[in-house]
Amino acid sequence: MESKLRPIAFAAVFAGFLWTDLRLVLAMIEVQPLGIDFLAIWSGVRIALEQPDRLYDFAAVTHSQQWLLGEGSKVRPFVYPPSAALLFTPFALAGFWAAFAGFILLTAALYLAAARRISRGIAPLALLALAPPVVLSGLIGQVSLLIGGLVLLALILLDRPVVAGVLLGIAAAIKPQLLVLFPLALALEGRWRALAAAFATGGLICLVSLAVFGLGGWMDWLAALPRFARLVADDPGLMRNVITPVGALVRMGVQGPALAAAQAACVLAAAALVWWTFRRPSSPGQRLTALIGAGLLITPYAMQYEIAVIAPAVVALAVPAGDSRWLYYVLALLLLSLMLPGLVILLGLLAYVLRPEALGGSERPQLGEREA
Repeated sequence: MESKLRPIAFAAVFAGFLWTDLRLVLAMIEVQPLGIDFLAIWSGVRIALEQPDRLYDFAAVTHSQQWLLGEGSKVRPFVYPPSAALLFTPFALAGFWAAFAGFILLTAALYLAAARRISRGIAPLALLALAPPVVLSGLIGQVSLLIGGLVLLALILLDRPVVAGVLLGIAAAIKPQLLVLFPLALALEGRWRALAAAFATGGLICLVSLAVFGLGGWMDWLAALPRFARLVADDPGLMRNVITPVGALVRMGVQGPALAAAQAACVLAAAALVWWTFRRPSSPGQRLTALIGAGLLITPYAMQYEIAVIAPAVVALAVPAGDSRWLYYVLALLLLSLMLPGLVILLGLLAYVLRPEALGGSERPQLGEREA
């Protein structure tokens, strides 16, 4: 009976993903254009190429998007660090639709190539490509697929520490809040050459961005972060999609010393999560989940599309046959449908991927020994 029910259950998950994806596409077409988040990146960098001091001018960046969004759109700023602006510059040199298509194709190819290294067969990749967080990230032009591909490859390449460090350095230069604990993770694994390469790569990118955008660009970015946090906190629509513990507490009205204490507790929990995972035999997907999950526990605000970063680990653990707990895996996959509150999804996926009996899972490729 189990052998008959299992494929039916996974087929139902597949169909559920298709249905959710269709709803996402229809909702997107109805209320906003494709690539809306990439539009803010593209617009901000194009402005900065001519006027570097306006990269974090929220009004200017929003105004430059009105050709597609129309008058009266919400404030849509560029909030990535100057190092990310530097890396996005090649896309800003092309027209928007060509740049958007190129960005999605390149980042999706990197993401799926990395996921293939920890998955067995075509079925997991097909399911991953249809996972709603992955589709959502592609539709709006977010960087989640790029970050997921870079970090997962870095954690796979045990025998190529310099390449791994370069990949991590690039990812951290784009979205540092998700990778704030990568130095701790690499140190726990004894991957000192990878750590040195990551710092060297990130430092070089930052130095070049300093030359291009000046010290003022970095100061403007730091000043823009609290302004952006207020924009998110004041927008009920955005707050409904926040998946972080701090965001959930803000939504419930927690503030002041209680919120500060909760933030400190989240930092400790994130560090403990990384320590616990990276000190034990674990697969690349599990280390990806611990590292990015820790970043999500620390950062105040992150949206549902960030689940795409850890989705490869969920699918790789859930799809392979031969485990009697397949119904448990089906339920884990259903968390990727984005039908539950975001914090429930995040905590549920962390518990599933990093559960004690899963550590040292079979999806870990044998690519070399840990650095001496």
